[in-house]
Amino acid sequence: MSETEVATAPETPAGDIPLPGFVPEGADAAPETPAGSAPEAAQPEANDAARLEGFLREHEEAQRVEWRARVEAWREEVARDPELGGARFEASVARAQLALGRFDEGGRIGRLLEASGYGNHPDIVRFFNRLADAVMEDVPAPSTAEGGLAPLEERMYPGWHS
Repeated sequence: MSETEVATAPETPAGDIPLPGFVPEGADAAPETPAGSAPEAAQPEANDAARLEGFLREHEEAQRVEWRARVEAWREEVARDPELGGARFEASVARAQLALGRFDEGGRIGRLLEASGYGNHPDIVRFFNRLADAVMEDVPAPSTAEGGLAPLEERMYPGWHS
């Protein structure tokens, strides 16, 4: 190479060779296809992408179905549980909701448990039932007009209002 000659790079560097089906940024038209090649050369790539997208949709739906089945199995497990289920099922759920309502003032944990399905998990129901037990131990039995306990004032000072 003489002093006057300037080294030039090849016209198409190896890194700039267009890939099949790839349109460089700013290009207006599709790349020219070499003679003898079909313009559908990019079709297999599009078909692969469509098949992959379909597979992902099917996989996500299968996961949703599996999760719903798991949440329902948890609910059935609570219904069969000797401590929480059977004839006590309705009361167990009500007690768990009572404890949750008492301590979840904003309702955010309840919405999270409902949206995620974890509110049906046996350990969560058992936890909130134990919490309800702990809260209810310190609460005196409510009095009722139908013959329950009389108000505290009446019990301490019978006939005080007369």
